Amino acid sequence: MLVAACFFVTSCGGSDERNAGETNADCIREFEVNQSLIAADRNYRMEMDYGTVYLDLSTSVQWPEKIGDENLAVLRDSIVRFAYCDTSSVSIRGAIEKYISDTSFVTGVRQAQSVDSIPSDSMTYFNKVTVTMMEIDRVMATYNVSSAMYLGGAHPTSSSRPFTYDFSQGKVVGLDNMFMSGVTVDSIMPVIKEALARQLSVPVSGLEGAGIFVNQLTFPGKPYIADNTLYFHYDPYEIGPYSLGPVDVAVYPYEIDRFITPAVRRLFDDNL
Repeated sequence: MLVAACFFVTSCGGSDERNAGETNADCIREFEVNQSLIAADRNYRMEMDYGTVYLDLSTSVQWPEKIGDENLAVLRDSIVRFAYCDTSSVSIRGAIEKYISDTSFVTGVRQAQSVDSIPSDSMTYFNKVTVTMMEIDRVMATYNVSSAMYLGGAHPTSSSRPFTYDFSQGKVVGLDNMFMSGVTVDSIMPVIKEALARQLSVPVSGLEGAGIFVNQLTFPGKPYIADNTLYFHYDPYEIGPYSLGPVDVAVYPYEIDRFITPAVRRLFDDNL
């Protein structure tokens, strides 16, 4: 386990929580950010109906130990749930042990045995889960939970679950709590389509020609905040072919301001 400690420093100017209590004479504030890098890996030799294959299960988590004086219980629970679909483990280490001990997601296994290493010339399946902190400031932290899996076929499958955690609210910012009452998907999707068209340098009418499955672009992706921008993340195949890869649609605060709650609006830095 590697423990990393650092201090977040804010600069002069502004009047939001990022700079509360500062003066021009003394405008540097610090709060401690302490996290552990927790990693695990386990290999299996599996006898299948069609022969022998190997499986590599691995994971790496940037685990929050301390962020200022914030209560991190909900953040930690969210990381475990998003990373391992686990709502019962009482610790991150317990969740990881459960993850690297479970081969049941591979179908057709007659026998599975843990091994120390995998032969270089073997047929190898894998499942890898990684949790990283993308961004942090005094009011929020944004994480990304990514997974990649290969169980045969043309290519691996991958997915990501980026999310932003609001310290003062003690909850993850999501589609269920970020919009004002009465705001519907039909209200949001034109903004997302306009932003995506801008990214691809095409008009909205040209999205299909740019490789977007327009008939599937009917829902907001997974929202998160980074670089003072609201992103909506889509995994491969959700709104385009595998070759397009993941898509993160960048929506600027002024484009979405009329739809989001005051609590979410507070997470954006008006000074940028």
